[in-house]
Amino acid sequence: MRRLVAMWLAVLCVAASAHGAQAPAQPPISSTIAMIGAGDMGQALGNLWAAAGYRVIFATRHPDSLGDVVARAGHGARAASVAEAIDKAGIIVLAVPYAAEPDIARAHASAMKNKVLVDVDNAFERRDGEIAIQAQALGEAVYSARLFEGTRFIRAFNLKSAHSFPTPDAVESADFEVPYTVNDESVRPIAEALIHDTGGTPVYEGGLENAREY
Repeated sequence: MRRLVAMWLAVLCVAASAHGAQAPAQPPISSTIAMIGAGDMGQALGNLWAAAGYRVIFATRHPDSLGDVVARAGHGARAASVAEAIDKAGIIVLAVPYAAEPDIARAHASAMKNKVLVDVDNAFERRDGEIAIQAQALGEAVYSARLFEGTRFIRAFNLKSAHSFPTPDAVESADFEVPYTVNDESVRPIAEALIHDTGGTPVYEGGLENAREY
């Protein structure tokens, strides 16, 4: 992870030098991940990223109940409220039931603007109700990105079940592909670093309208 991010920083520095004072300011890069949701998927990804060297903050409505989750992740992971985790992180990951996304957006979308948002959620009508029908009609990635307008949005990991990820000690020998789409080409290096650090091989599929559903 650190090597990939360092390479990306070097590319950005070269680009800025080439354009001089006219180069647009780049959003800050952070290796802190706010994991919104601490269920099976949140833990599977959070544990892998913590082991890879990211600073992982697990966030739910009841962070005081996440002691066991934090202990299993190790590597300096901690728990916090959703608001605090978003404030501290440059990368935010949504790993919640899809129907929770509108409420999260109403409460926190403004604080997420200009940050990287990774959405791994899938909409299921039997669980999520009417919002699933609306999201599936438009495209779940597009629907979610509109809820969180202004974020650097990545749709990834939603095609893989939580229990199919490798353990941290088996990442190097893992062999699986992770299709991903984005709303901003500049976020692709971050998406690919996150995927590599779970043991996956990134497969870029273009804009969010191309995102595959579970």
